[in-house]
Amino acid sequence: MQRSEIHTDIGTISYLHRDGAVPIIFLHGLGGSGNNWIKLQQYLDPGFALYMPDLAGQGRTKIESYDYTIGMQCRAIRSFVDGLGISHPALVGNSYGGWVSLRLVLSGMPVSRLFLVDSAGINKTGGEGTPESREAFVDRIMRMNPRNSRESIRQMIINNATGREKLSDEELGSISVPTTIIWGSEDRIIPVDYAYRLHSLIHGSDLEIIQGAGHTPQTSNPEEVAGIISRFTMKGQAKE
Repeated sequence: MQRSEIHTDIGTISYLHRDGAVPIIFLHGLGGSGNNWIKLQQYLDPGFALYMPDLAGQGRTKIESYDYTIGMQCRAIRSFVDGLGISHPALVGNSYGGWVSLRLVLSGMPVSRLFLVDSAGINKTGGEGTPESREAFVDRIMRMNPRNSRESIRQMIINNATGREKLSDEELGSISVPTTIIWGSEDRIIPVDYAYRLHSLIHGSDLEIIQGAGHTPQTSNPEEVAGIISRFTMKGQAKE
C-alpha cells in the first residue's frame, strides 16, 4: 500500500492505494483513517484496486471551514472518485463510514456493490446525551487518533446527534445496489440487532455475522472480512 494525496475542489484528500483492475473504496469509522483497513490488503485478491481515504476532518486529509455533515463527507468522496477517475467501485463502509456509504448510494453515485460493516445511520449516536457525555465521547475518539482535529470531531458528533441525516425505512427500502451486511456478533457500540434491521429493510441484501467480533471486525478478523468482500465482489464481476 502507498499513501498518496489528491487535490480536489474542496481540499486535499490523503489516501492509501494499491493498484489493480477492480476498484474498491473503503470508508473508515468516526475518528479513524484509511489505516483502519490496512490489515485486509494481504487477504484481498491482488486483482482488486484498493482505495482507503481519510475522511474529511480526520487523519491526514486537509479540508477546512466545512460543516462536517454526512452530506459534506459525501461531497468529499465524490470529488475523490471523480478526481481519480474511479468507475463503478465497490464501496465498503464501517460505522460512520457506512453511514456515508449509504448516503452516497442514495445520492446516485454509481457503485457496483455496497458492503456495510457494523454501519451507523439508524442507531442512536454518541452525541445524543448530555453535553458532558458528548465531551467524554469526543475524548474517546481523540485518544484513538490524536492526529484528528478535536473541533472537527466535536462538530461531526453534534451534527450526527441532530438525526437529520439518519436513514429512514423508506430510503433503505429504495436501495437497489447489491448489498452485503457484515457485523460483529459482539459489537457493543452498534449492537447486532441493527444488522438484522438493515437486512430486513434493504431488499435482497446478504447478511454475514462474524462470531466473536466487535465493532471493527476488519481489524480483529481481517481474513474473514476480506474473504466475504472477495467472494461477493467476484460474484458481482462474474455476473457482468
